[in-house]
Amino acid sequence: MNNVFNQFQTNIEEIKKTHLITKSLHLPNPSIIDTSNVLRSCIVLTVSALDHLIHELTIVGMKEIFNGIRPTTPRYDKQQISLAFFHGISHSPPLISFETELREKLGWQTFQRPNKIKEAISLFHPVQLWQQIAIVLGDSETNIKNQLNLIIDRRNMIAHEADIEPIYKTKRNITDYDVEVSIEFIEKLGDCIYNLVK
Repeated sequence: MNNVFNQFQTNIEEIKKTHLITKSLHLPNPSIIDTSNVLRSCIVLTVSALDHLIHELTIVGMKEIFNGIRPTTPRYDKQQISLAFFHGISHSPPLISFETELREKLGWQTFQRPNKIKEAISLFHPVQLWQQIAIVLGDSETNIKNQLNLIIDRRNMIAHEADIEPIYKTKRNITDYDVEVSIEFIEKLGDCIYNLVK
């Protein structure tokens, strides 16, 4: 799991460097070069880093259960396996076939919203996720979930609506502060999740 978390940290550091582009320009007149889309990309990439972290932790955790390194969970025990998996283990090592099965099954899912993250983690760990996150971060579950949902909502506005406000047909405002708060929150959240389940 260390490699998974190291990749998350690398992703976050790359996003921070991308964000520095807007800060380093310090343009007196933003109409010369509009850097707001760089800020928008940072929001999208930050959510992507969290989603990737949860996917990879889940796959590694489930593989550890499969290998007998980690105890099973009720959700793990209820997972269905395709016939292709059984066909695959006759041609390649079972763990490789199992990972292929997991990537196919989980690859299309998004693990961004609080309930989806909790469902993914429960596939390999019994932790009361949001209760423990609230304790570690020193805030209420509601506040933490709300902050995550606001970031996901903004990411969706950017990714699916070109960040255009539907009534006035103009781009929504975005600031360096919006990006800094989002990156900092996702970085702390990812760190907390990793430390709870590793």
